Amino acid sequence: MSIFRDRATPAEDERALLARNGITRVPADHYHVDGYRYTNLADALAQVGRGAPGRARS
Repeated sequence: MSIFRDRATPAEDERALLARNGITRVPADHYHVDGYRYTNLADALAQVGRGAPGRARS
């Protein structure tokens, strides 16, 4: 038995909210380096360059 039986599921609620407001959802990649999160690969690689000596940046 679903707790959502009398209403739309959360995913449907979210889709409706986005549609009503003209918002488009897009997937995004994230890069994790040394405890930091980056959305730009170049920034993640720059952190690798600032990181531990001997770690290869390739």
